[in-house]
Amino acid sequence: MRWRDGNGGKWRLRQRRLAWSAKVPLEAASDMIPGGLGDDPISFIIGLPGLAIFLIVLALWLVEFVLRLLLTPVAMVLRLLGAIPYRLELLHNGRHVETYRATGLSALWRERKRLAAGGAYRG
Repeated sequence: MRWRDGNGGKWRLRQRRLAWSAKVPLEAASDMIPGGLGDDPISFIIGLPGLAIFLIVLALWLVEFVLRLLLTPVAMVLRLLGAIPYRLELLHNGRHVETYRATGLSALWRERKRLAAGGAYRG
């Protein structure tokens, strides 16, 4: 959700979907592979550690992706039942202001409606 206040300030309400937000940076691993490898065996030996790191990070990324696919329905059911709270982050002009937690879907809707109606952080 995005809106502007009377002073022209930009507000944004972002809902975190899953419990973890950190991801394995696949690009960081590909940056470690040296460029310009030639046909000689020394170039292959120099590039081998970078290739090994890239393959390990790729495997971790695939495991994380599969876990997200498998656990998303479980997390959705637990959130609907109120066992896992929803996490809402309020941002003003791109800066984090406050984090709200809503337990259950009806509490999430009430909190979003309250924040969008101008009941947002006033401090």
